[in-house]
Amino acid sequence: MKPTRILVVEDEGVVGRDVQNTLVQLGYVVPDVARTGEDALELVGRVEPDLVLMDIRLSGQMDGIETAARIKVEHGAPVIFLTALADQETIARAKATEPYGYLLKPFNDRELQSTVEMAVSRSRAQKRLEASEERFANTLRSLADGVIATDLVGNITFVNPLAEALTGWTSEEAIGRPLQDIFRITRPSGEQAPPLEMGAGEGESRPVFLRSRSGVQIPIEDNSAPLKNDDGSLAGLVVVFRKRLLPQGGGGGQAAEAVDAPLVGLVEGIADPLLAVGSDWVITFANPQAARLFEKGRDEIVGRELWDEFPASIRTTYYSQFYDALSRRERQTVELEIEERGLWFGAEIYPFGDGLLILLRDISARKEDEKRHRRLEKLESLGLLARGFAHDFNNLLTVLMGNISLAQMKLPEGNEASDELASAHKAAVKAQGRVHQLLTFAKGGVPIRQRQSISPVLDEFLDSHDKVAKIDYSMSVPDDLPEVKIDAGQVKRLVANLVTNAEQAMVPAGGEIDIDVSLLAGASEQRAALPDGLELDEANDYLLIRVSDTGSGVAESHLDKVFEPYFTTRGRDNATGIGLTVCESIARAHDGGIAIASEEGRGSTVSVALPIADGEARPEPEEVPPGDEVSGQARILVLEDEPLVRQIMVRTLESLGHHIVETVDGTETVARYLEAFESGQPFDLVITDLSIPNGMGGVKAIAEIRQTDPEVVAIVSSGYSDDPAMADPEKYGYAAVLPKPYQPNELTNLVDLILKGG
Repeated sequence: MKPTRILVVEDEGVVGRDVQNTLVQLGYVVPDVARTGEDALELVGRVEPDLVLMDIRLSGQMDGIETAARIKVEHGAPVIFLTALADQETIARAKATEPYGYLLKPFNDRELQSTVEMAVSRSRAQKRLEASEERFANTLRSLADGVIATDLVGNITFVNPLAEALTGWTSEEAIGRPLQDIFRITRPSGEQAPPLEMGAGEGESRPVFLRSRSGVQIPIEDNSAPLKNDDGSLAGLVVVFRKRLLPQGGGGGQAAEAVDAPLVGLVEGIADPLLAVGSDWVITFANPQAARLFEKGRDEIVGRELWDEFPASIRTTYYSQFYDALSRRERQTVELEIEERGLWFGAEIYPFGDGLLILLRDISARKEDEKRHRRLEKLESLGLLARGFAHDFNNLLTVLMGNISLAQMKLPEGNEASDELASAHKAAVKAQGRVHQLLTFAKGGVPIRQRQSISPVLDEFLDSHDKVAKIDYSMSVPDDLPEVKIDAGQVKRLVANLVTNAEQAMVPAGGEIDIDVSLLAGASEQRAALPDGLELDEANDYLLIRVSDTGSGVAESHLDKVFEPYFTTRGRDNATGIGLTVCESIARAHDGGIAIASEEGRGSTVSVALPIADGEARPEPEEVPPGDEVSGQARILVLEDEPLVRQIMVRTLESLGHHIVETVDGTETVARYLEAFESGQPFDLVITDLSIPNGMGGVKAIAEIRQTDPEVVAIVSSGYSDDPAMADPEKYGYAAVLPKPYQPNELTNLVDLILKGG
């Protein structure tokens, strides 16, 4: 099979090349990167890609959504949208183009590959289906025989040209009408003949007369056979017929033997439950599958009223639709939920005699998939909203926390406003945690991982955690544990969620919470005792964090749902049902795992595995002797478009004696840096934001600066903690990361560390 050809449409050159390189490394062919919608339309016609990766926001006259709509109409190429946009109008417009995927920026290689593979597989399957259907339809149309196909109860679904000519009905007129209205046949004796002759073998034809729409009697020979689905259930009927020559003398031959109506003889072989009811709702027929559904014998069902076989809620909810089919003699399709049994059925309701024929197809699996898909759509939409919300809110928190910290430093010790400022600062820190919680839940919180010991992370959490009365807390962390590569903030959030869950399971009675950390070796016997669901690579070593409680526990029927979004058993407590979902997101993002073991009434233990960091242990930082601090005379170039954030940065850094130059757009940043570099007075450090609306952002600015000065020293700071530059700063030319929101001391400490060459 030839390699998949993918066209990338991305107006940000650095991002486009990065996606192109990633796809090439994954084995795809990426012939070009288009930067505008106009370029994309021209390239699609020329390179004929199997798939288009389309950014929604494009420079030029057309955005990505309009471009995708034109590509669909003019070329039929499937499209995956790449976007960080969050507003509902954009999402609705994008969905209207029926994309094959939707990737939220930033995304990792695994997410990109899986989305591309699913889209390509779906596109190829669709093309195969369309080609097969076209070949099949062309074959039927070109046959020298008339062909008519029907659905289960005899409504016509297909008529080929010769059948149109013989019956006098066009395809458009015939489709949807009962077969007997169009294919009106009689035996040579004059009695009406059934479409499907019982007892006749497949391939056997019979002489009959077809009465055309104009009333002409046409001698034909026909053959009919049941159509079946892949699972063997009856799907309809196909009739093949041709004109025949009458024998000399005009004899009609002997009449065929009379037969019963064909439907009664066929329903026994239908793989789905089938019921027939009279006008009084009394069941007149039930096939074996219907008997199994109701867990009764067929003789126990026939003669009973239909509604007595279903829960009362079925009649209350769906009676009007069944009544419409009965009174109007119109086919109805109803999706029934039998909530008491956790089942969904698609009910096809057909007029039959003076009553109804009801075919029930189990669609429980499809409804579950739809439910899961809706949940993922909610997560996707939440991720889009959360990302934009977090950036703006993190900027505000940076200003709030910065000003509070500066005010605390200026006030003399013991000032009467100190307590209020401390409370405001604590509330701001908690707000920071809520924003990160939302991002992580929405799969927008890519961890900014650093190599470190787990002990201080857990100590810091437990020291700052507000303890609950009547609960005893204990923690056991050996001193000789190896380091892990983690996002400390996310891991603290994970443990905080687990501890909070444990506390809520023990209120008001109280109990014990124990946090235990141990080494889980690759092939140790300890793995055999791990709870189900903790899927780990046996070749790797992990740190195992266990959070145990003596609370109410989790019912066995709920254990497989606890990590699902919005699942909660504490609805009255305004629980959101996202705490454990966040924990799972964090564990998976760290290439680890999470699982729960619990017994109702006997407490729970949640186990989290985090992989050991590769390589040698990180050396302990050296103590800086007094007097060796940075002199405070560094020249620092700042790129930050938010005035209040920029003001906090400048005031904080100038208080240490640094010389600060402010810029609000990447183009200005590049110009000021190159000007200073060429004058022989280069900047010692550059601090950039990532996203500049309607302007050049930090990544592109640093890339352009590095073309002149590859040794530029830069820090990236952003409220988009999930941006690739935040997760892998070295790849984008940065020496360090400063996530927003931050406090002034975090800024000064990082600047000092970088200026010292740390």
